[in-house]
Amino acid sequence: MSRLQKIGGIAAFLNVAVAIAMFATAIVLIGPAAMSDPSKLAQMAVQNPAPLLVQDGLKFISVAISIVLILAIASYLNRDNLTLNSTLLWVATGFGFCSVLCLFCNATLSLYAISQASDPSGAILSLDRVNSIIGLLGLAALVLDGVWFLLISWISLKGRQLPKSLCYLGLGIGVLSLIPPLGIIVLLLGIAWSVWIGRVLLRSEPAG
Repeated sequence: MSRLQKIGGIAAFLNVAVAIAMFATAIVLIGPAAMSDPSKLAQMAVQNPAPLLVQDGLKFISVAISIVLILAIASYLNRDNLTLNSTLLWVATGFGFCSVLCLFCNATLSLYAISQASDPSGAILSLDRVNSIIGLLGLAALVLDGVWFLLISWISLKGRQLPKSLCYLGLGIGVLSLIPPLGIIVLLLGIAWSVWIGRVLLRSEPAG
């Protein structure tokens, strides 16, 4: 087992903890009503920004974990040049990094919006415009991540490098990620996927 593979396995389990924390923050601390209403989010940013700050902090942690996990999976699938289509693997990795970049920008702009919410007159950019961009970045991160899931799972299925059921789960997540309203379902399925891929990466023998 390579060092990167081991670190990737640990990152997968850390990703589970972060995903659960993000889900709990969104449902319990922020609330479904605020999540679906930009005006309520703006009001929360002024009156009680703590939950939003926690969520953005978790996004930054997720970015770091995702980078490690993307690299670890690419390395695992490309071990000994066994991958049937290495070019497709690196294309998939590119989509994964683009998704991570979108999430990073989403969290960064969200922090900016929160900092300016109490005094919008001093904002360099229109907060309405910023909030629109934040939403688009979140959507882009979800869709690009879905493409990564689709490509990685397809490569793994064809190369028989991951358990078939795990590949099918990844394909399902990829398809659902292309339907934004199903984001919560994607998050929950992603938790199961992370646990499974973590176990695979932490095994001393390659998964077949």
